[in-house]
Amino acid sequence: MKKRIAAIMLLMLMLLAGCGEDTPTETPAPSAAILSQGDCFVVAEDHSSSVVKYSYTINDKSGAEIESAICAKQPRVAVINDDLLGVRFYVNDKTFCRYYDLKNGRVSDSFFNAFWDNGKLVAYHDYDNGHRLMVRDMFDENGYYYELDLDVQALSITVTACEQNEDTGDLTVKYTYGDGGTEYSATLPTRAAESQEA
Repeated sequence: MKKRIAAIMLLMLMLLAGCGEDTPTETPAPSAAILSQGDCFVVAEDHSSSVVKYSYTINDKSGAEIESAICAKQPRVAVINDDLLGVRFYVNDKTFCRYYDLKNGRVSDSFFNAFWDNGKLVAYHDYDNGHRLMVRDMFDENGYYYELDLDVQALSITVTACEQNEDTGDLTVKYTYGDGGTEYSATLPTRAAESQEA
Protein backbone atom coordinates (compact mmCIF):
# COMPACT_ATOMS: atom_id res chain seq x y z
CA MET A 1 0.00 0.00 0.00
CA LYS A 2 2.84 2.38 0.82
CA LYS A 3 4.32 1.65 -2.59
CA ARG A 4 1.04 2.57 -4.31
CA ILE A 5 0.74 5.81 -2.38
CA ALA A 6 4.39 6.65 -3.15
CA ALA A 7 3.83 5.90 -6.87
CA ILE A 8 0.65 8.05 -6.98
CA MET A 9 2.42 10.89 -5.14
CA LEU A 10 5.37 10.66 -7.55
CA LEU A 11 3.00 10.73 -10.54
CA MET A 12 1.15 13.78 -9.15
CA LEU A 13 4.45 15.55 -8.48
CA MET A 14 5.56 14.94 -12.08
CA LEU A 15 2.25 16.27 -13.42
CA LEU A 16 2.48 19.38 -11.27
CA ALA A 17 6.09 20.00 -12.31
CA GLY A 18 5.13 19.68 -15.99
CA CYS A 19 2.49 22.42 -15.68
CA GLY A 20 4.91 25.14 -14.61
CA GLU A 21 5.39 28.63 -16.11
CA ASP A 22 8.38 27.59 -18.22
CA THR A 23 6.39 26.65 -21.32
CA PRO A 24 8.11 27.60 -24.57
CA THR A 25 6.98 30.86 -26.14
CA GLU A 26 5.40 30.75 -29.57
CA THR A 27 7.37 32.01 -32.56
CA PRO A 28 5.71 35.15 -33.90
CA ALA A 29 4.13 34.79 -37.30
CA PRO A 30 5.86 36.64 -40.13
CA SER A 31 4.51 40.13 -40.59
CA ALA A 32 4.53 40.87 -44.30
CA ALA A 33 2.88 44.04 -45.51
CA ILE A 34 1.83 44.47 -49.14
CA LEU A 35 3.36 47.68 -50.50
CA SER A 36 1.93 47.51 -54.01
CA GLN A 37 0.03 45.04 -56.13
CA GLY A 38 -1.67 44.62 -59.45
CA ASP A 39 -3.41 41.90 -61.40
CA CYS A 40 -0.16 39.97 -61.93
CA PHE A 41 2.27 41.20 -59.25
CA VAL A 42 2.71 41.78 -55.52
CA VAL A 43 5.50 43.72 -53.76
CA ALA A 44 5.73 43.04 -50.02
CA GLU A 45 7.82 44.15 -47.04
CA ASP A 46 8.72 41.57 -44.35
CA HIS A 47 9.52 42.55 -40.73
CA SER A 48 9.65 39.02 -39.25
CA SER A 49 13.38 39.26 -38.49
CA SER A 50 15.59 42.11 -37.36
CA VAL A 51 16.36 42.87 -41.02
CA VAL A 52 13.65 44.33 -43.26
CA LYS A 53 13.35 42.35 -46.50
CA TYR A 54 11.37 43.09 -49.62
CA SER A 55 9.97 40.60 -52.07
CA TYR A 56 8.12 40.59 -55.33
CA THR A 57 6.11 37.89 -57.06
CA ILE A 58 5.13 37.99 -60.72
CA ASN A 59 2.33 35.78 -62.06
CA ASP A 60 1.28 35.14 -65.65
CA LYS A 61 -2.20 35.91 -66.97
CA SER A 62 -3.52 32.53 -65.75
CA GLY A 63 -2.21 33.11 -62.20
CA ALA A 64 0.80 30.75 -62.37
CA GLU A 65 3.93 32.13 -60.73
CA ILE A 66 6.61 33.23 -63.19
CA GLU A 67 9.18 34.40 -60.64
CA SER A 68 9.52 35.43 -57.02
CA ALA A 69 12.57 37.15 -55.53
CA ILE A 70 13.78 38.66 -52.25
CA CYS A 71 15.50 42.06 -52.32
CA ALA A 72 17.39 44.17 -49.78
CA LYS A 73 15.81 47.39 -51.12
CA GLN A 74 12.25 47.96 -52.28
CA PRO A 75 11.79 46.96 -55.94
CA ARG A 76 9.69 49.10 -58.28
CA VAL A 77 7.19 47.57 -60.72
CA ALA A 78 6.08 49.32 -63.92
CA VAL A 79 3.20 48.15 -66.09
CA ILE A 80 4.54 48.69 -69.61
CA ASN A 81 1.48 47.28 -71.38
CA ASP A 82 -1.22 44.67 -70.69
CA ASP A 83 1.21 41.80 -71.32
CA LEU A 84 4.49 43.24 -70.02
CA LEU A 85 5.85 44.26 -66.61
CA GLY A 86 9.22 45.76 -65.77
CA VAL A 87 10.79 45.39 -62.31
CA ARG A 88 13.58 47.72 -61.20
CA PHE A 89 15.64 46.28 -58.36
CA TYR A 90 18.87 47.18 -56.61
CA VAL A 91 21.96 45.12 -55.79
CA ASN A 92 24.28 47.07 -53.51
CA ASP A 93 24.56 50.44 -55.32
CA LYS A 94 23.74 49.00 -58.76
CA THR A 95 20.34 49.27 -60.50
CA PHE A 96 18.95 46.51 -62.71
CA CYS A 97 15.73 46.03 -64.65
CA ARG A 98 14.05 42.76 -65.55
CA TYR A 99 11.04 42.28 -67.83
CA TYR A 100 8.20 39.76 -67.61
CA ASP A 101 6.06 38.62 -70.55
CA LEU A 102 2.77 37.83 -68.78
CA LYS A 103 1.15 36.27 -71.84
CA ASN A 104 3.93 33.77 -72.66
CA GLY A 105 5.55 33.39 -69.21
CA ARG A 106 8.96 34.63 -70.35
CA VAL A 107 11.55 36.37 -68.16
CA SER A 108 14.25 38.64 -69.62
CA ASP A 109 17.86 38.90 -68.56
CA SER A 110 18.65 41.56 -65.96
CA PHE A 111 19.70 44.81 -67.64
CA PHE A 112 22.11 47.20 -65.87
CA ASN A 113 20.91 50.82 -65.63
CA ALA A 114 18.16 50.40 -68.23
CA PHE A 115 17.12 53.88 -69.37
CA TRP A 116 14.62 53.24 -72.21
CA ASP A 117 12.23 50.54 -73.43
CA ASN A 118 9.37 50.31 -75.89
CA GLY A 119 7.79 46.95 -75.11
CA LYS A 120 10.16 45.06 -77.44
CA LEU A 121 13.60 46.66 -77.08
CA VAL A 122 15.56 47.89 -74.07
CA ALA A 123 18.47 50.38 -73.96
CA TYR A 124 20.96 50.05 -71.10
CA HIS A 125 24.59 50.25 -69.97
CA ASP A 126 26.82 47.24 -70.38
CA TYR A 127 27.53 45.95 -66.85
CA ASP A 128 31.05 44.77 -67.70
CA ASN A 129 31.97 47.98 -69.54
CA GLY A 130 30.25 51.11 -68.19
CA HIS A 131 31.37 53.04 -71.29
CA ARG A 132 29.20 50.95 -73.62
CA LEU A 133 25.54 51.71 -74.39
CA MET A 134 23.44 48.87 -75.77
CA VAL A 135 20.03 48.31 -77.37
CA ARG A 136 18.64 44.79 -77.72
CA ASP A 137 15.51 42.69 -77.86
CA MET A 138 14.17 42.20 -74.32
CA PHE A 139 13.66 38.44 -74.60
CA ASP A 140 15.38 37.16 -77.75
CA GLU A 141 19.18 37.00 -77.48
CA ASN A 142 19.32 36.36 -81.24
CA GLY A 143 17.04 39.33 -81.98
CA TYR A 144 18.00 42.96 -82.56
CA TYR A 145 21.31 44.00 -80.99
CA TYR A 146 23.36 47.19 -81.20
CA GLU A 147 26.19 48.47 -79.04
CA LEU A 148 28.08 51.75 -78.97
CA ASP A 149 31.42 52.23 -77.22
CA LEU A 150 31.81 55.77 -75.87
CA ASP A 151 35.26 57.33 -75.88
CA VAL A 152 35.30 58.65 -72.31
CA GLN A 153 37.92 58.66 -69.57
CA ALA A 154 35.65 58.51 -66.50
CA LEU A 155 34.86 55.30 -64.64
CA SER A 156 31.16 55.57 -65.37
CA ILE A 157 28.63 57.67 -67.23
CA THR A 158 25.20 58.95 -66.21
CA VAL A 159 22.37 59.04 -68.74
CA THR A 160 20.41 62.27 -68.26
CA ALA A 161 17.86 61.98 -71.10
CA CYS A 162 16.77 59.67 -73.88
CA GLU A 163 14.37 60.54 -76.71
CA GLN A 164 13.28 58.52 -79.72
CA ASN A 165 13.00 60.19 -83.12
CA GLU A 166 9.59 59.22 -84.53
CA ASP A 167 10.82 59.40 -88.15
CA THR A 168 14.05 57.40 -87.89
CA GLY A 169 13.44 55.39 -84.71
CA ASP A 170 16.89 56.42 -83.45
CA LEU A 171 17.45 57.16 -79.78
CA THR A 172 19.25 60.37 -78.86
CA VAL A 173 20.91 59.68 -75.52
CA LYS A 174 22.31 62.55 -73.46
CA TYR A 175 24.86 61.71 -70.78
CA THR A 176 27.50 63.19 -68.48
CA TYR A 177 30.70 61.77 -67.08
CA GLY A 178 33.29 62.90 -64.60
CA ASP A 179 32.97 65.93 -62.34
CA GLY A 180 32.67 68.57 -65.08
CA GLY A 181 28.96 68.08 -65.64
CA THR A 182 29.29 68.68 -69.39
CA GLU A 183 26.49 66.97 -71.30
CA TYR A 184 27.28 64.86 -74.37
CA SER A 185 25.01 62.97 -76.74
CA ALA A 186 25.06 59.69 -78.66
CA THR A 187 22.72 58.08 -81.19
CA LEU A 188 21.49 54.50 -80.90
CA PRO A 189 19.56 53.03 -83.86
CA THR A 190 16.45 50.90 -83.27
CA ARG A 191 14.91 50.75 -86.76
CA ALA A 192 16.17 47.27 -87.70
CA ALA A 193 14.11 45.73 -84.89
CA GLU A 194 11.00 47.65 -85.90
CA SER A 195 11.24 46.36 -89.49
CA GLN A 196 11.22 42.77 -88.13
CA GLU A 197 7.78 43.40 -86.59
CA ALA A 198 6.17 44.27 -89.94
